[in-house]
Amino acid sequence: MRVVPELKCGCMDANPIPMTPRSRSLLFLILATATAVTLSISTTRAEVDGPGISRVIAIEEVKKLKAIRDEIGEIENLEVLYEDRMHKSGLPYHLYVPKQLKAGEKYPLVTFLHGYTDLTIDTHKGFPKGVWSLPRIQKTHPHILFVPRNRTKEDRWSSEKYRTMTINALNDLVTELNGDPKTPKVDVDRLYLTGFSRGGQGTWNFIRTFPKKFAAAAPLSGFSHGPQNEKEAEPIRHVPIWIFNGDGDKGVKGSRISFKALKDAGAADVRYHEYKSQGHVIDDFAYFTDGFMPWIFSQKREPSSKRR
Repeated sequence: MRVVPELKCGCMDANPIPMTPRSRSLLFLILATATAVTLSISTTRAEVDGPGISRVIAIEEVKKLKAIRDEIGEIENLEVLYEDRMHKSGLPYHLYVPKQLKAGEKYPLVTFLHGYTDLTIDTHKGFPKGVWSLPRIQKTHPHILFVPRNRTKEDRWSSEKYRTMTINALNDLVTELNGDPKTPKVDVDRLYLTGFSRGGQGTWNFIRTFPKKFAAAAPLSGFSHGPQNEKEAEPIRHVPIWIFNGDGDKGVKGSRISFKALKDAGAADVRYHEYKSQGHVIDDFAYFTDGFMPWIFSQKREPSSKRR
């Protein structure tokens, strides 16, 4: 044990102590062990948050996420930031193209599907749709935001009619932006899909109906609309998916089953976060989950030849 301080002193002194072959060996062993420990810690963290991992998020972590939400308070001026539009099919939607995006350059596009009660732009203090337009998000991950809307509470994302209306509106929007040299363009290989509650159901429904369209998906509190067995999971196992749910939500079992089904099907990248002592409403803090934004914006749709 005396060797370690002796070596440290020798390394820092103006007249270092001559090192014998034995001393050099011991120093190499110490440095190698320290490096191995560091790598082990890094690997463990990656394994915790990486593909195929299911995590229960402790109360302490949930409080930190809610603190971020509370610091923001209310996401204001969405009625100014977002352009209200009506597709020819009758689908109303919001469009947000940040002013700092450059004409002619490609950017990812996020589609957010809202929940049952989120029919107006300022519902729930602007959460969660407004999260995507926050300067802190746009600065690091600049993107275009497409927010289709239900006309009434009877509209459902998972109905064939409304799903088709939404996808057609999205396709026409991409064609419009990519055909205008004066606007930013959409990177069609970086279309991301997310939604909460009824929108979480829609997220599952859309990727199962259009398994080759989106580069990644994030369903929040999506009940059992995801795959419930390995056979159902097979067609979407290539899609990176991050599932979120509260452990007290009545639909949590469906999310757990979907995660397992995707893992059993050999999903390339499926993750599941379950928030401890939380119910159905998690959409006002879940998007602040550490690593989520870098994860989703790093995804790129596979070439057609590789898609299953």
